[in-house]
Amino acid sequence: MSNRTISEIHFEKLCANRGVVCEHIPESTTKSADYRVSLGSTTLITEVKQLDPNDENKKFGEVWGTPQSPGAVAPSDRVQGLLDDGYSQIKRSSEGKWPTMIVVYNNSGEWNWIDTFTVAKAMFGSYGIVLGLQPDQTIDEIGRGYLGQRKVTKDTFRSLSAVGVLKHTGLDVLELCCYHNPFANVPIEPILLAKLANAQYIHPNPHDRGFVPWEPKQIET
Repeated sequence: MSNRTISEIHFEKLCANRGVVCEHIPESTTKSADYRVSLGSTTLITEVKQLDPNDENKKFGEVWGTPQSPGAVAPSDRVQGLLDDGYSQIKRSSEGKWPTMIVVYNNSGEWNWIDTFTVAKAMFGSYGIVLGLQPDQTIDEIGRGYLGQRKVTKDTFRSLSAVGVLKHTGLDVLELCCYHNPFANVPIEPILLAKLANAQYIHPNPHDRGFVPWEPKQIET
């Protein structure tokens, strides 16, 4: 096995802490996912990705915590890129038989804030408001929802069951928040994923017409 990334080390430790068996998938000539995770009788194919510092992040690091400190940002485009990178790997390794998950770990500085909005935008696209001209020439809001740059739809990314966000919260505590794909061909049962996840969310109708909320709903397990 090649040298593990910090995100892989943390994910393996999370599994060990939760008493979950995590088996590394041997590397081959074709790119495969990182792990087979055993959740009862279910195998969860998992790819672990990390957001590493880019040039802009390195500049932020020089002034973070000072009066010149930038505000936190939601790196949705970069997270979407990680989903793109990992998708073919989980699809190939799952062979359409097992549920899958892409786990994202922020290794690029605390000013990159990966929250529910960041993940929802990365999965379902940019969120916006639709305005319409009425017969009396007034302009009203006629809808709001995910309008563009969609990644996860009823026709695309259906081999992805869930997105996980792994966080190292200090004092050696690891947490995993998971976001289910409502269009997944092979979903992962929330009760099983609760063995790993601190919190789980789902957006049941992200591409409905009309007024669609931006936030996913939390799943109680």
